[in-house]
Amino acid sequence: MASGIRDKVAILGMGCSRFGERWNMGAEELLVESFQECLADAGIEKDRIEAAWLGHCIEEIGLGKSATPLGVALRLPHIAVTRTENYCATGTEAFRGAVYAVASG
Repeated sequence: MASGIRDKVAILGMGCSRFGERWNMGAEELLVESFQECLADAGIEKDRIEAAWLGHCIEEIGLGKSATPLGVALRLPHIAVTRTENYCATGTEAFRGAVYAVASG
């Protein structure tokens, strides 16, 4: 009987950019803000990050079609970055992909 991924993945920290009208900040700056908060919350250094998932669905107003800007903005240009897009479920899809990657080793 398959056991699934239960008890194979833990969320160590989270980060979120400050809510509000922030027209003076670009997508990369907002990513960095939430990333730094996540690292502080988890109590880890960024060199522990081995891969990233970017959920993004409106290429005209932000990062374009590539996931590469995420690694560059976070100053982690040599990690694997996966871009996901699934309309209203984009964030969930990115999270799910990351969870399954961690669970699979």
